Amino acid sequence: GRFTMAPLDQAWTYAEWSAVYNALSFGIAGMGSATIFFWLQLPNVTKNYRTALTITGIVTLIATYHYFRIFNSWVAAFNVGLGVNGGYEVKVSGTPFNDAYRYVDWLLTVPLLLVELILVMKLPQKETVCLAWTLGI
Repeated sequence: GRFTMAPLDQAWTYAEWSAVYNALSFGIAGMGSATIFFWLQLPNVTKNYRTALTITGIVTLIATYHYFRIFNSWVAAFNVGLGVNGGYEVKVSGTPFNDAYRYVDWLLTVPLLLVELILVMKLPQKETVCLAWTLGI
């Protein structure tokens, strides 16, 4: 069979649509600024933790990218405009909303976060390598 996206509910108010829109915007701003902060802090962190902090920045960069993709998909899935009563009206556009980005994000970031956790535990090198390969893949 053909793969199809789950259909969106047809009855969205402007307030509901805006809440999701603004939450996704906040996620982009939060994750993007966190990435910049983490990478700017690298010179201020003990050398032993720089790799872990670099990984943190990679995780938030990946999340920023996926928030952009989800945001763009959200916007494309709806037509928002002035309704007949003077208020805003939200209608499904027919373009599918792709919610699979969050799963791709988890597929990439969870192994990175596990490797980061192992790195900050300061285990012996042999144990670190073994755990990183076991949990990170």
